[in-house]
Amino acid sequence: MITEKCTGCRACEQLCPKKCISLQADDEGFLQTVIEETECVHCGLCERICPQNHLPEKSAPLRVVAARYKDDEVLKRSASGGVFAGVARRVIRRGGVVFGVTYDENWRAGHKACHTLEELSEQQSSKYVQADTGDTYAQVKELLEEGKTVLYSGTGCQIGGLRAFLRKEYANLITMDLICHGVSSPLLFRKYIGWLGGKMNGKVLAYNFRDKSEGWGLGYKTKTKTKTKTKTLPSTLDPYYYNFLKGSNYRECCYDCRYCTKERISDMTIGDYWGIEKEHPKFYSTKGVSVVLLNTRKGTDCFSECEGDFLVCESEFEKAVRKNHNLIRPTQRTEQRDSIYARMDAPDYFDTVLAPPRNLKNSIKGLLPMEVKLILKKIKQRFL
Repeated sequence: MITEKCTGCRACEQLCPKKCISLQADDEGFLQTVIEETECVHCGLCERICPQNHLPEKSAPLRVVAARYKDDEVLKRSASGGVFAGVARRVIRRGGVVFGVTYDENWRAGHKACHTLEELSEQQSSKYVQADTGDTYAQVKELLEEGKTVLYSGTGCQIGGLRAFLRKEYANLITMDLICHGVSSPLLFRKYIGWLGGKMNGKVLAYNFRDKSEGWGLGYKTKTKTKTKTKTLPSTLDPYYYNFLKGSNYRECCYDCRYCTKERISDMTIGDYWGIEKEHPKFYSTKGVSVVLLNTRKGTDCFSECEGDFLVCESEFEKAVRKNHNLIRPTQRTEQRDSIYARMDAPDYFDTVLAPPRNLKNSIKGLLPMEVKLILKKIKQRFL
């Protein structure tokens, strides 16, 4: 084993000179390194380049802003303020390539190269599950060597894996990491999609963790084949979503994440600006607001080039972190973590083991419109 803290980034697999390392799903469904010992020559390269063993250099933010993309149609398809989409669109228009996460036909999340604006919509919005980087690190290196500008978006550990794989800095590479809570098992997510289809009496054709039909928040939307039925539900009433936000279904190494620090692994860090209604009340919008950490000179220059496409409000790290705790520390492991994966084959698993508390408070909170939730937040803040 290269490390017990493997994140499944695939850097070792793609660099192994004997090609004797593969990534395979473990019992919980997470990608795990497997070494074919009979082929291994014990060169030690995998251990030396593993970012979990040797963390690449990180940088503290040079600038922190709140941002919202000006194009409402693009913004509507984005999870928060549309920063990924805005930066990605500028890169593509200038002949560059963007790597982000999409689903395949079997609901496996994975990184994919995007060359056109039409392809970009698949990469927008959040995917709360471990994504497979596949052979994208090798693709990135080839494009960089050709002189192409590349934007690579992913979790901190995926950016760490990319930098470990490349083993040198490229002026034409822009990295963007997400404020990450942790990642859930691909197997668990596929089981969940199958369960949803059964509940709705049809195959799930579309799923969006961050539906904005009722405003910026944590509601999801799904569409099934049967009568093209569309259903929108709040996170507090959904078994998978509830446990994800609670931090009960993450990969073990996520609870000891080395990327949840003020010093960041990428050129830019993006996420929801939770708490914007308190920190910058005039900038709040139900359309969504992103927090952007510009961590390197390359990151600040990249954002400056497309800043005119955004509405921007200067902020501070201390303000951004108040409601984004994963900027400074990993999610705390819950007592439910063991049972969630140990009992995946239990009958009525999503209705029993993963079932969110069915109390009046959760039900009312989940069904309130975003505008009402905001009013209640302001009242609460005023009297605390």
